[in-house]
Amino acid sequence: MGRPSFKIDRQRLRELRDERGLSQADLASALCKRLGLEQNEDSRTASYRRIEARGRTSRKRAEAIAQILDVTLAELAGIVPPDTGIYEKRILDLLAEQLRQENVVLKSALDEACSDGSDSEDGLASMARSVARRIEAAQLARNPGELAELSQLTGLSEGEILEPAHVDGHWLVVASGPIYTRTELVLGTAGVMTLIPEIVGKLLDDFGSDGRIRMHRAPPWYRLEIDPLCGRFTTWIDFVRCLPDARGLRWLKPGWRDVFLLEEPLLTWARSAANFVTGFDGSPTPGDVRRLRLQVTEYNGEPGERISEQIVSGALEEVPDERLAAEREVGNSHLLATWTLGTALQEILEQHLSAYPRQCWEVTVTDDDCALSLWPTAGVPGGPYGLRYRIQLVEEAAPGRAAPWRHKDREALKQRIEAWLS
Repeated sequence: MGRPSFKIDRQRLRELRDERGLSQADLASALCKRLGLEQNEDSRTASYRRIEARGRTSRKRAEAIAQILDVTLAELAGIVPPDTGIYEKRILDLLAEQLRQENVVLKSALDEACSDGSDSEDGLASMARSVARRIEAAQLARNPGELAELSQLTGLSEGEILEPAHVDGHWLVVASGPIYTRTELVLGTAGVMTLIPEIVGKLLDDFGSDGRIRMHRAPPWYRLEIDPLCGRFTTWIDFVRCLPDARGLRWLKPGWRDVFLLEEPLLTWARSAANFVTGFDGSPTPGDVRRLRLQVTEYNGEPGERISEQIVSGALEEVPDERLAAEREVGNSHLLATWTLGTALQEILEQHLSAYPRQCWEVTVTDDDCALSLWPTAGVPGGPYGLRYRIQLVEEAAPGRAAPWRHKDREALKQRIEAWLS
């Protein structure tokens, strides 16, 4: 039986070695030292060259190479994509070399791009970004005309153009449920962040206030569970980064950049789209609607000039269990809680608002709260113009940290406040 074979991304291995200024002999020497092997220079270099040429070695050697290059084993294997800038830099270096070799097609394209007087160095960098993205798109579409044009620009063969490119990344998004189904390939995390709200649409607004979004990781996949009403019309959205090749699509684990550009933005969106959110860490918020509070912060015209802070509880703990259970059954327990809190807020806030004419107040809905700004008119005394009150929904256990609060319900509170003012 042969030794276990571990697949390595040959192109990525060469790039990593070059980035660290190591020759094949240097890396071969470091590898033998780390593994405690005694080999002469010619033998160990030849052995390493076979690894780089074939893209396969034992797992033990692969782990040692990853440690020497200070990367994860997954990145060395090409499972986790490298940072976007690495591929773009490779294309920039390639185009610069093509210009030195007097590539007529590339020079003509660059002259046209700089015809508005742009600096040629900036023009080349911009062209490199464009070409990198065209290569990535061509790897999916495989249009012969586009492949031929890219080959003329870069000097690469068609086979080299079809080697994995990591720029924005292709993502497969699959939505399934009783109301909505959809499958789509999008480009980049921006494409994912645009498509998911489009899929969800008004689903979480049409079935009461208790819609939930639950987030899951099952590497390399992500999953969102969109539950508008007690599990009755749940839609699942699964998405994964993928790499096209001649046989189809290969799943990739998300890189650090993908995680950065997806997970926190998805959580921010979810907390504005639904009133109950379970994040990727598995913690549901809020845990109990009876622990919801309104946090009212008073300002002296500017966000940095805070005067006071008050928590409005609305005596939610006194809501009968039967009433809460009945509202939960029809998906409106959150609405019961926020309506009760709004009534208590009116008792506290109305006397302050009435000190100025209606036209002096402006009520706005921001990303996670409602804000009231004061704009005294001529002849009306008042403090500094600008922000006066900020109203956030928080949990009793975590004051100062906003709880999920869908945009529809923040708009509803805005309308209630405007009614108090009229």
